[in-house]
Amino acid sequence: MSGHPGNLDKGAHLPRLIAWEVTRFCLLSCKHCRAAAKATPYSGELNTQECFSLLDNIASFSRPIIILTGGEPMMRPDIYDIAAYGHGLGLPMVMAPCGILIDDDTAGKIVRSGIKRISISLDGATAESHDVFRGVEGAFEGTLAGLEAAKRAGLEFQINTTVSRHNLSELADIRELAIKLGARVFNPFFLVPTGRGKEMADQEISPEQYEQTLHWLAEKQNSPDIMQRVTCAPHYQRILRQMQVTGTHPVKGCMGGQSFAFVSHRGKVQICGFLELECGDLRRENLDFHKIWETSEVFQRLRDLNSYHGRCGYCEFRKVCGGCRARSYAMTGDYLAEEPYCLYHPHSRKGQEKDGHELDELDKKIISIIQADLPVVLRPFDMLADRLSESRELVLARIHRACSKGIIRRLGPVFDSSRLGYTSTLVAAKIPAQRLAEVAERVNHLPGVTHNYRREHAYNLWFTLTADSTEQIDNILDELRRGTGIDEFYSLPALAVYKIRVDFQLSETPAASRNARNTQTAGSPAQPGEPVKLHERQKQLVRLLQEGLPLVPEPFAEMAKQVDFSAKDIVQQITDWLDAGLIRRFGAVVRHQKLGFESNGMAVFEVTEDRIQAIGKEMAEYPEISHCYRRPSLDDWNYNLFAMVHGRTEAEVRRFVDCLAEQLKISKYDVLFSTTEYKKTSMKYFLEAVES
Repeated sequence: MSGHPGNLDKGAHLPRLIAWEVTRFCLLSCKHCRAAAKATPYSGELNTQECFSLLDNIASFSRPIIILTGGEPMMRPDIYDIAAYGHGLGLPMVMAPCGILIDDDTAGKIVRSGIKRISISLDGATAESHDVFRGVEGAFEGTLAGLEAAKRAGLEFQINTTVSRHNLSELADIRELAIKLGARVFNPFFLVPTGRGKEMADQEISPEQYEQTLHWLAEKQNSPDIMQRVTCAPHYQRILRQMQVTGTHPVKGCMGGQSFAFVSHRGKVQICGFLELECGDLRRENLDFHKIWETSEVFQRLRDLNSYHGRCGYCEFRKVCGGCRARSYAMTGDYLAEEPYCLYHPHSRKGQEKDGHELDELDKKIISIIQADLPVVLRPFDMLADRLSESRELVLARIHRACSKGIIRRLGPVFDSSRLGYTSTLVAAKIPAQRLAEVAERVNHLPGVTHNYRREHAYNLWFTLTADSTEQIDNILDELRRGTGIDEFYSLPALAVYKIRVDFQLSETPAASRNARNTQTAGSPAQPGEPVKLHERQKQLVRLLQEGLPLVPEPFAEMAKQVDFSAKDIVQQITDWLDAGLIRRFGAVVRHQKLGFESNGMAVFEVTEDRIQAIGKEMAEYPEISHCYRRPSLDDWNYNLFAMVHGRTEAEVRRFVDCLAEQLKISKYDVLFSTTEYKKTSMKYFLEAVES
């Protein structure tokens, strides 16, 4: 049942919370750290007198809560003086230490400085999981010891938890631990991939998991055992209202720039610590935070909800939610873009164009062409522009925009893993429903897993697995069976490849120079090629290319600065690898949902031995099919021909598969749609050489 958006305080925009990174010095090495902090002093931090002047300015026009954070704020020798000074001005001062430096002596100093509450992070319910996340052995026990010292000093504390795939299955246990420890508040933070957290982008839970977790938290919202706040999940406010959870404080989802600000260790002002976009420099403005708060263009634009793009611009919950501006910026380059992890479709314009910027004909032509035919020349965008009779600057700007909106994931090669010496398979598994999230999380941690989905079927977990050999794949699956106690993990390697061509045509303009060598299409079924022995210099180039082309006029010249290749050598090597089939295609990897192809189903068919090759070749001719493989069947599941079918709706995909089966006279078939995306990323090759 849908609720109605509540009304927020209509008073002036005044800061209610300011998170102040007083230092970046830290003893821990947390995987998600926004600041990428490390155990070393940082130059340029605001000195004691500058800190006092900043507090004077803030107190002159508002009384926000000041969160002294870091890094580890307790590494500053003057931290207690800073806290006491702010307290004397009437500012509520709190602190966010790591916990391991708190003992009876330091807890007493915290209390005497006027601080009434601290926040401590626990990112695992056990020492094993917390220490892995925090990057230091013993961090869990040190934190618990610090909390005991805080309690002895009469210091209130709250428990913060960064929610990710790493600890999603432990979230209930962490909450119970917070209650057991005597925390005043439990505050889950939802991972935003910035700072060192960029390396954890694949640890963000899926939008579906995000929504499910927020619903679970909403059910706990008014529980008497502990207070609860949720951070970096603005559509929690929408969910509270939809579930008609009453008695909650009417805060706004994303407070950045409206009632919240972040101050860096060097005095740079941002809307929050996760949106790395400077809104003002305190030193340049003589420590006048008030001036920056009132005049920053970014702050002013964020306060104008009519300037928000996509669904966030017209959603009926926008006043209470607003979407995560930092996540929008991290994933699209546009801090006003719609919240990329929100599944809700507003009633006011439901079914209309979703990202607020409809692709025009030029956008469609460019994206249609470069998916499989980005020219491999020194100045590829010049050649593309000539073909389109447009300027290079305009073409590059359109590609930049498509990347910033998340339509294009990256530009570069799609390698044939078998030619690089790797072995790949598709794994089907039967997992008890109550253990699905737990097992999926375990699978996500396997380094060779790039795609992992839940599908509505008895075989409900499907993932791709790449390793050095078939034997290694068998060993990985055996270990998975032992570790989970579940036997039903089945490897379904490709026995024949009839098509691999991810190519979504948006324009009627034919892609005349499309390079057939780049993709396996209809014809004789492809068998895995012989692995190509690459020397270390070539592996270095593979590692660079798989990160994507820089969007500059001469991308290969830019890349040549990082490897032992000239720009001409890089072009020649890519060309040679395309000719040899080591690179399947060179172009844009797109997000099909952003192009309007929101539904894709894994169609499976039972085909007799004498017909399978002919049918596989015929299926490869259909543009709706991007992948078509022959795979082994199972004892209780006789399907042996697999095709990925794309369409704009699930019904459209089903209609296509029904018609295809009828035309090809196939009586036994099914379509498996994914309901949860646990993981989706690109395979990264030869990283073991870097890690070692």
